[in-house]
Amino acid sequence: MYVCVPSYQVALPPGESCAGWVAVHAVDFYNDVSTIWAVMAGDPYLSSFRPGEGFPSGVEYRWSEGTGRDAQTVSVSAPVYIEKVLHWISEQINDETKFPDDDDEAEALRVFQTPQFAALCGQIFRRLFRVYGIVYSSFFGTLEALGMAPHLNTCFKHFMFFCTEFGLLPEREVEPLEVLVKPIRKQYYLTKQQGSVGAGP
Repeated sequence: MYVCVPSYQVALPPGESCAGWVAVHAVDFYNDVSTIWAVMAGDPYLSSFRPGEGFPSGVEYRWSEGTGRDAQTVSVSAPVYIEKVLHWISEQINDETKFPDDDDEAEALRVFQTPQFAALCGQIFRRLFRVYGIVYSSFFGTLEALGMAPHLNTCFKHFMFFCTEFGLLPEREVEPLEVLVKPIRKQYYLTKQQGSVGAGP
């Protein structure tokens, strides 16, 4: 039986493909963030942000348009960055060549084991972390007033437990939210020592 809150069970279950486990959670975490942002998306306040505004202190997340030699990095506001991230992730996870349907287990396993899939998942998790960074930096007060802060905190904690378990975030990405991340990581390591972030019965 599980020994802690089920939402924080992040360790790889016995017999499960690591890449497949990460893929499932990439979709779940995208859905979490989309739900949180949907509460904010219609707020007229969002249009007041200018390009380069609304990001965590000391950083600006820029958006890359195009691919290869045609790629261009553009400065956008934090709300626009979030919208672009969520649209981009939606396109990736709904593309069956990148996130194949579970009905074809062999094809899914083949895709999940490719370096391209690992790189794509890494990018998805980094961008989701940036969205959390923006939300905490610029919109936490609004979500708190709406009674959404506990849900936000729970989702972010689960996300960080998972990312820490599988080493999905470079330290340079974490730095802007270190004040939030440090206590969560401390709790993660404590619960891991106690054997309470496992995934099996």
